[in-house]
Amino acid sequence: MHSWNKLTGFLVGSLLCLSLPKIAESKVVLPDVFDNNMVIQQSSNLRLWGVAKPQKLVKIKASWSTKEYKIQTYKDGKWSVTIPTPAASFTPHTIRFDDGHITLLRGILIGDVWFCSGQSNMEMTFKGFTNQPIDQAERIIQESSSSSLIRMFKVKRNSAESPSQDGIGKWLIAGPTTLEQFSVVAYSFAKKLHEELKIPIGIIHSSWGGSSVEGWMNSDLVDNYSDMNLNEDIPDSENWRKPCVMYNGMLKPFVRVPIKGFVWYQGEANIDRYSTYANKLTDMINLWRFEWKLGKLPFYLVEIAPYLYEHPVNAAKLREAQQQTARQTEKTWIVCTNDLVRPDEANIVHPSQKEPIGKRLANLALKNTYGRDIPCSDSPTYSSIETKGNRSKLYFSNTYEGLQSKGEFGGFEVADSNQVFLPAQAKWQADGSIEVFHADISTIASVRYCFKNYSVGSIKNSCGLPLFDFRTDNW
Repeated sequence: MHSWNKLTGFLVGSLLCLSLPKIAESKVVLPDVFDNNMVIQQSSNLRLWGVAKPQKLVKIKASWSTKEYKIQTYKDGKWSVTIPTPAASFTPHTIRFDDGHITLLRGILIGDVWFCSGQSNMEMTFKGFTNQPIDQAERIIQESSSSSLIRMFKVKRNSAESPSQDGIGKWLIAGPTTLEQFSVVAYSFAKKLHEELKIPIGIIHSSWGGSSVEGWMNSDLVDNYSDMNLNEDIPDSENWRKPCVMYNGMLKPFVRVPIKGFVWYQGEANIDRYSTYANKLTDMINLWRFEWKLGKLPFYLVEIAPYLYEHPVNAAKLREAQQQTARQTEKTWIVCTNDLVRPDEANIVHPSQKEPIGKRLANLALKNTYGRDIPCSDSPTYSSIETKGNRSKLYFSNTYEGLQSKGEFGGFEVADSNQVFLPAQAKWQADGSIEVFHADISTIASVRYCFKNYSVGSIKNSCGLPLFDFRTDNW
């Protein structure tokens, strides 16, 4: 929380609503998430809270309503109020707080707010990382001059041993001078939604590179699993490795803020604990939905990208767990990314192509959350197999007008009962299936596609979306 001891005197004259300080003499103290230029969720019950003088009357007036709310603070000075919000619009609004001194929040937009979280691939901004630039960053930054209706609240890293009351951060208006601070995936997602829906989009971006799924869960859930040493002495310099600390410090402070849904890009830190990841991720999704108390909010996942991890297939099994979560958890979807890694990025865990990920997420949301007719939102997935001796026919869903590949249908492997996989030849069939075989295998027992830590997908549907990696065995 902060006291807002800043100078005043600026005027708002345009839709851009450049950041303005709050009234200096104000006695009302608000959480950082309630600030100038914020985006608030449309058609919701907005809960505002803060601190003022104990047992003091606070009058609150939002410019979209004729009603003035009068709240008596408690003995500790705390207060809260719930105000209904209207449908989205481009009209800048204000919220006025009066406890004898005036606090005025300006440049507020009403639209949809998404909570975007995860580890470094979500956290990655348009600055990129050392020797790891963002593809098309300069173009996207220059084009952002018209993106003032996209706002991001960037949550400061906070490792907390117990639940925090208020998160630290700042609202930023998208534009050429600020975009270097924006998550590329989150911004690309928001930009596509804004373009299609014609409403303001707000992002609460709360990520920490290297964080595990356990870091975003509460202690009651983490205690149910035995594959993480909860008694490990982790130094403060590596506090991102601790369980529950991101949940406490970077998620819990925002559960009272109405949102539209979640976007999650994480998994790399759980490669060695892939066997429990599906259950943990499902637990986390259910926990977050419970915390917000807004029903089964939509949850969108990003599949981790190909990378040469030490173990040959652990990452593939982690991706399988991500896909399993999306299939089995209500209102949960996932985008495939196995085509977005260049050959020279095999040893780079942060691939440069981030904009397509945001667009794919947005297309899924437009179809499944907003009910738009988006015919090209789903990647093809494996459906079934027919095997006769040394040949197997594979069938797929979401192919639209058929599967395509540059050159040969690569990435397939087959094995017999000895469980030794060999590269397979693959041919497209007139019925839309793919037939795979290997001359040295007389009876195929399993087929795999890109089921390795690093195997770049070559097969796409007619919409250009990549085929999810898969296996037909459970070895």
